[in-house]
Amino acid sequence: MPNSSKLPSRYMTIGDGACGGFSEVIYCTDTHLERKVAIKFVQDKIEQHRIFDELRALLQLRSKHVVQVYDIIPDANGGLGIVEEFIEGEDLWYSDFPCKSLDHYLKTLWQVASGISDIHTADVIHRDIKPNNMKLDREGVIKIFDFGLARDAGPKAATAGFRGTPGFAAPELFRTGTVAFTNAIDTYAFGATAIFFENQRHLLPQELMQIPPRPLAKGFFAGLPIGIPTNLCGVLEQCLAPNPADRPSMAAVRDEIERYLLSGKHHALAVYNGKASYLNLRKKQIRLELPTIGKIEIAYDGFWFLVTVAEGEVFINNIPAKAGRQLPGSCVISLGGGQRKANQRAFIAFDISNPEVVL
Repeated sequence: MPNSSKLPSRYMTIGDGACGGFSEVIYCTDTHLERKVAIKFVQDKIEQHRIFDELRALLQLRSKHVVQVYDIIPDANGGLGIVEEFIEGEDLWYSDFPCKSLDHYLKTLWQVASGISDIHTADVIHRDIKPNNMKLDREGVIKIFDFGLARDAGPKAATAGFRGTPGFAAPELFRTGTVAFTNAIDTYAFGATAIFFENQRHLLPQELMQIPPRPLAKGFFAGLPIGIPTNLCGVLEQCLAPNPADRPSMAAVRDEIERYLLSGKHHALAVYNGKASYLNLRKKQIRLELPTIGKIEIAYDGFWFLVTVAEGEVFINNIPAKAGRQLPGSCVISLGGGQRKANQRAFIAFDISNPEVVL
């Protein structure tokens, strides 16, 4: 084990540390910057490469939902320690963290999905996504940590022998020999985590606890009492698809959850000849018309602003408008084609104000 007395003098130990399967963590105060930090050392010299894996992963990441690396220090045994952002409290496995409402549940999943998506954007595969490796900071932000099993994404992402946590590990990780994998293993672990957070007793279905895990019955998420919207149930179910190619990207999962969190909160503004018309949950439909030339009707369904009627010469950013089209965040709607005189055309500026998820 690393000797805390050999730490650089700027780091003063506080309280008890923590030990995991591959590492020891010492909690300290950085006296130079007056902040608490967690310094992680790998216990087994054979596993020292894990420190480098974690370091490489964390140095690439800048995410609100992933812990930040501050420094690298040597330990007494000639290895390295990583000085990381310190998050107070227990991890989300041991904390009293069942989601008591659908809104709380979706916000929890959105934060986790956002963190994993950021990890994947950095071309990193975490490999051990689970509630043990998440904490809630003082601002209520969930942060993912522990990159000891992390690997760079790409054709060389492979392992010999099982690495991971049963119940959260994707079925492909249980194959014999050298096993190649993709970031879809993190998507699978997210799907299992979504079940964990809904369950008051923090239990996973027996199907996931088998080695290798078995597929869940179709409609599993729809049967959970918290009342997950139907379309989102399908997305979460796909996260646990046996075939990794069938699992959605974490960015797509994040965006789908966000869509439900922001339902009914969008606003749009249409401006014509200095006159403003607003479209939102209170006023769900507007009509823009130039008699004998063109007419368009736009409706808000709580998720999108959609063209419901397009007749005559109607264009959106110079592209002919069609019923069913989703309007972009900012566009110009034209009534009357370019062949017409100026007094036979109308131009309407249409802008959508997109809200953000508030935790």
